[in-house]
Amino acid sequence: MRICKQCNCEMINGFDIKVDGAGYGIKITKNSTIFSEKIEKPKIAICPKCGEVSLYIEKLEKILSK
Repeated sequence: MRICKQCNCEMINGFDIKVDGAGYGIKITKNSTIFSEKIEKPKIAICPKCGEVSLYIEKLEKILSK
């Protein structure tokens, strides 16, 4: 459960983000080279009260192990 930082309301999970014009979405990588290691696809939560959007990752193992 995520709580909105703007209004302290419970956020709704389960959304995805796509780049306009492409169906590939976005990804988080370790650095900006073309062959960067993919960390994880971000999760999205939206506040039903104010519309605040939160991007987060659930599995921190790849970040913490580096």
